Amino acid sequence: MKPLPDNIGEPLKKLLAARDELHKSFSSLNFDLSANVVQHIGEAIAVAEFKLENTHDGFIAPNGTNVQIRTTQKLSGRVLLILEPFQHLLVIQLSDSGTYSILYNGPACYINKDSSSNCTFLSMSYLHQLNHEVRDEERLCGH
Repeated sequence: MKPLPDNIGEPLKKLLAARDELHKSFSSLNFDLSANVVQHIGEAIAVAEFKLENTHDGFIAPNGTNVQIRTTQKLSGRVLLILEPFQHLLVIQLSDSGTYSILYNGPACYINKDSSSNCTFLSMSYLHQLNHEVRDEERLCGH
């Protein structure tokens, strides 16, 4: 797990603390962060960590590679992959402790994208296993 950049980590800790406080008062209600908020936090991490540029076509790495970013808070399960044209996939896992890890950082060609629809689900265990097959020179370089 890596610490979040300060400009993301501190606001996220406040957001999680507010969520926890609401849950204490209303324990029968679920206050999980919405998928959109989680996704945008992951995108912010990717922009900060990997110097990606957010364009009208998505995210572009400094070397010109088109990157799809997916983010999850789950410890197990599946991640939704949008089967739009992209060259690289970055899957980020957030933790409640204000850290994150990279589940997958590699070329799209490693991903089995056989699907009759415009999206598919990839298991987190599959992504973790696949990430070990990616060579270092194929990964986006963070700082």
